[in-house]
Amino acid sequence: MSEETDVRAAPVAARVHLAHAVVQKLADDRGIDLLHLKGPAVLPGLRPEGRHSSDVDVLVRPSHLRSLVTAVESVGFEQRTSFATGSVFAHAANWWHDDWGWVDVHMSWPGVTIDAERAYDVLARDRVVRQIAHRDCPVPNRTAQRLILTLHSARSGGTTDLDHAWTAATPEEQDAVRALATELHAEVALAAGIGELELHRGDPTYLLWRHVTRGGSRFDEWRARLAAATTLRAKAELLTAAMRVNRDHLRMELGHAPTRSDIRARQRLRLRRAAGELTSRVRRS
Repeated sequence: MSEETDVRAAPVAARVHLAHAVVQKLADDRGIDLLHLKGPAVLPGLRPEGRHSSDVDVLVRPSHLRSLVTAVESVGFEQRTSFATGSVFAHAANWWHDDWGWVDVHMSWPGVTIDAERAYDVLARDRVVRQIAHRDCPVPNRTAQRLILTLHSARSGGTTDLDHAWTAATPEEQDAVRALATELHAEVALAAGIGELELHRGDPTYLLWRHVTRGGSRFDEWRARLAAATTLRAKAELLTAAMRVNRDHLRMELGHAPTRSDIRARQRLRLRRAAGELTSRVRRS
């Protein structure tokens, strides 16, 4: 059996561990600053026993992004989504490798609103080393991990990580998380994660966090994203994006690069759904 076959046959959890080590080796060789997040990077006691990740999450220093992209693509990773199309927060892009699986590269973390380079410095401050697949990998300290997991829970509409990262924390530990959230200007996202979002109804990002935590229609999502956009240019780009088919997501859904016919069909579907939702709203009003 070939080495390639052995890797592909490995359990997902084992592949994720190995992929963390692969990315760190590439970073070490090129002097790239990054932090490993979630999954095997989580410190003991901050997630349920037996909980595993299906992909690798890393936060890269934004000024080192180009070097990291060059590094991962040099060993066969292929980009599948861009930062603009990856999520409503435009915070990460995804790379796929036939052996190692998915790597999600983050330049920021959803809910953190200060400058991304400065945010990296804050999250990397007092970082610790965790061995993943026998490779020393830098990870955020315990307070930063509590915040990261709580913000991830908010973005995901609630996860079991919240019980360990926030609910089980002592009042002193929770105070430290709140202080870090304030430093990162992530107070609204933290509030969304811990059930205090209504205290921030006047914030421009309130509607967005209400949508991601409680759900809603596509119309609600785009209205929330427009409200959260801070400049006219950002709002204009969102309006343009709302009219286009997300080709990255369509490719992942279809399992192949979409053809012109696929794109036209999806565009027609988007228009029908939009018309149907507008009609329903008019009838309810």
